[in-house]
Amino acid sequence: MGILRKAWPLVTLLLCTVLPLAAQDSLPPSASVIFREDTLLLLKSAPHNLSVSERAALVSGRLQTIYNQPDFNADSLLLQNDSIGSRIVYRGQVILTVTADDASHTDLDRKALAQNYLLTIRDKLGTLQSFTSLKQVLIFVAEALAVLAGLALIIWLLNRLFRRIRFRYGRRTYKPLIINGYTLLTGETVRGLVHRALSLTRIFLVLVIIYLTLPLLFSIFPWTERLAEKLLAYVLNPLKSILKGIINYIPNMLTILVIFVFTRYIIKGVRFLAGEVERGVLQIRGFYPDWAQPTYKIVKSLLYIFMFVAIYPYLPGSGSGVFQGVSVFLGLLISLGSSSAIANMVAGVVITYMRPFRIGERIQVGDVSGDVIEKTLLVTRLRTIKNEDITIPNAVILSGKTINYSTCAGERGLILHASISIGYDVPWRTVHELLLKAAAQTENVLADPKPFVLQTALDDFYVCYELNAYTNHPEQMALLYSRLYQHILDAFNEAGVEIMSPHYRAVRDGNGSTIPKGEGG
Repeated sequence: MGILRKAWPLVTLLLCTVLPLAAQDSLPPSASVIFREDTLLLLKSAPHNLSVSERAALVSGRLQTIYNQPDFNADSLLLQNDSIGSRIVYRGQVILTVTADDASHTDLDRKALAQNYLLTIRDKLGTLQSFTSLKQVLIFVAEALAVLAGLALIIWLLNRLFRRIRFRYGRRTYKPLIINGYTLLTGETVRGLVHRALSLTRIFLVLVIIYLTLPLLFSIFPWTERLAEKLLAYVLNPLKSILKGIINYIPNMLTILVIFVFTRYIIKGVRFLAGEVERGVLQIRGFYPDWAQPTYKIVKSLLYIFMFVAIYPYLPGSGSGVFQGVSVFLGLLISLGSSSAIANMVAGVVITYMRPFRIGERIQVGDVSGDVIEKTLLVTRLRTIKNEDITIPNAVILSGKTINYSTCAGERGLILHASISIGYDVPWRTVHELLLKAAAQTENVLADPKPFVLQTALDDFYVCYELNAYTNHPEQMALLYSRLYQHILDAFNEAGVEIMSPHYRAVRDGNGSTIPKGEGG
């Protein structure tokens, strides 16, 4: 019993699947009797020497033969009944014989079924015959002329309407279309576009009206009624397909909408947290405030990528081979053409979290020195002291050496160092005193920490000294160095100390010293 209970659902499924198929296979074959592209009768049986389709074709041929006779009269179609069958005849010619086998497939008896067949054939052939009379043809022509007159009237009214609209709006003065100070469209261009739009709209409406009038015109004549149906089908079938596709796509559209709204609210939440961290309201240990916006942009990009991956199966046509092929082709192009861009983006992310510099700081990358004015995932832009904006790829920065002059300038000060060489005849204490005096006279050089002097070398003919002075203005390095060298020259000249080295030669033959007049002691 347990096995039967477990197998019962499988048996039920098989019965539900097989029985409809068996019932469909057990249905008797059928064929339609067609006359002038209209189905008159549906036959489901035939004599043993004919198939159902052959019998239907034979009846259709007989109807066409009698209808083509010049003196055809639908009233001459009669029904003859006997014990064998009921025959529909026309002037002694048998058109169709209805047997008990035909009636067995309906709810009618043989005579009633034959009478229905007779009335159907007589009505159809009689109606078509009446259409060929001169009076009926004249009526058809009159109706067609009325339709054409109505079409001409509608087109005339439409043209009149558009002339008034063009007269009213075509002479108006239009303002130019300006976007961010750029004149995208002048007033004359806007007026021309209005004229063109009105003309195209008028032509489109005239074509639509003509196209919709043609089915009405063709439906007047029985011979072109099928053509009218086809013309309507050319418009209605695509509209039905589009409407059906839209209705069927509503569940997928709602799914996409839910995914998009959910992602948008997550992004808004991340943006709020990033703003709180950037302002210092929310503090996370080990997470710097200047990381907030770059991290937000990275998270936002990842969320949008995940959103697209989640939405992709619900896009229309995503399952088609063409759509997938185009997607693979675009992915291949991006991967092959953006290798350097991806390298710069990765370097940009690494630089962001390495924090080697920030906006506004004075740095040196290779031979380029300047203030950082912009940081992106791809490049970093510096502005030199010559007001030159230089763009450096992030991959170059990551692979090279970067010097930051501003990191310690605010707290401990940036050390400016100037090297000078003086002969052995000048005491080193005098040199120290003069160098420190020059540093003290230089503007924006800090008194605390105090400047100091280092003796870096004892060469063959001179001693090398290095003056080190602190400043908290790294953005003025070039100007500070210039002023420092000026004060060094002034201090040494006032003290009567000649700077003769490292590459200065003079012959003492009574000429003056190297000290400029008016500046020596």
